[in-house]
Amino acid sequence: MTFLKRVMMARLNLIVSNQAAFQVPSHCGQKKHTGIHDQVFYSWQADAVDDATQNLRKTLNQQGITAILWQESPIKAAFFDMDSTAIGQETIVELAACAGKGDEVHRITEEAMAGKLDFEEALHKRVATLKGLSTGIFEQVQKRLVINPGLREFSRHAKAQGIALYLVSGGFIPFAQRIAQELGFDGVHANHLDTANDQLTGTVSGTIVDGAEKRNFLETTARLKGFEPWETLVVGDGANDLPMMKLAGIAIGYHPKPLLIDPSHGAIYDSHQTLISVID
Repeated sequence: MTFLKRVMMARLNLIVSNQAAFQVPSHCGQKKHTGIHDQVFYSWQADAVDDATQNLRKTLNQQGITAILWQESPIKAAFFDMDSTAIGQETIVELAACAGKGDEVHRITEEAMAGKLDFEEALHKRVATLKGLSTGIFEQVQKRLVINPGLREFSRHAKAQGIALYLVSGGFIPFAQRIAQELGFDGVHANHLDTANDQLTGTVSGTIVDGAEKRNFLETTARLKGFEPWETLVVGDGANDLPMMKLAGIAIGYHPKPLLIDPSHGAIYDSHQTLISVID
């Protein structure tokens, strides 16, 4: 069992941004500043999460305010989505912009991430717009990709604690490998873009990394590396991240689509550095 009621008696933690200006529940007695931006950390012993605190967290997240509520849990590995989570861009949109199809692909991407389109169908439709692009476009797009705030700091901290890091992306291998290497991640799983004669063919091959495959990668990695799925932190932003988030001990949205707010432990709307407090 995952999420907030896996353990009958545990220490519960709550992080919120000062800007929230909310009424602190009476049981949240231990308070300290996290040292990250304007965030405050609360901690207390409890046998369950009360509805008032849970509703507070959801309300703040729906307003676009960082608020995370979780049970302390041993974390042995962290799994990150790439596009719009680890980096600020959607790589498929960046590629499509080079083909003059950026607006069209952006619209399809937003619908897929909001859960309104089947991910695999949307992927094939978007990749088809790339047919004929030179493979030299990979380097051009790579230069435009920006790692989101705080992820470098979190990655260093996690590695120092012996936590393994994985990038799991519905995007593409050339970009995922570069970002993972830059951040010191331990593994990558992403889609393979087909090429021929130094051009993109407009197709992908191999197993499509959709929501089900992201979940499968987490389960397989956990089995091979000797940890349990509930000993993981998962961070994502869209519908195809939800299956692996449901396996995690701690699941957090980064600027998440609305459908992730209810089932996750919270959302981050500023820096990934917030995650340092979650794994400490």
